[in-house]
Amino acid sequence: MPKAPRRCPSPGCPNTIRHARYCPDHTPAWDVPSGWRRPAGWAQDRESVLARDDWTCYLCGKPGADAVDHVMPQAGGGPDRLSNYAAVHDRNPPHCHRAKTNRDRHAQHRTAS
Repeated sequence: MPKAPRRCPSPGCPNTIRHARYCPDHTPAWDVPSGWRRPAGWAQDRESVLARDDWTCYLCGKPGADAVDHVMPQAGGGPDRLSNYAAVHDRNPPHCHRAKTNRDRHAQHRTAS
């Protein structure tokens, strides 16, 4: 059975949504798909980077990193190489990867405008 439309949870927004958290006007920048696709051998590269960095986030320096990030974003010319990957918090707080991705996208948007 299809979901019924509901209001966007952003305060005062009159837009309705069906299969999203927010309407397009209020979707957080970190929630927009980047279009990045996993390169061949990604699972092995991910595990080796996490082990190399001792599961420590390169952004905040705290243990518990659970994801791998491009240090220099691909959109900014960063390569898909182990030397450009670093361990980062994503699913675990403090969600450093999401904050960095958001900053990168805002910076890219400002330079494109």
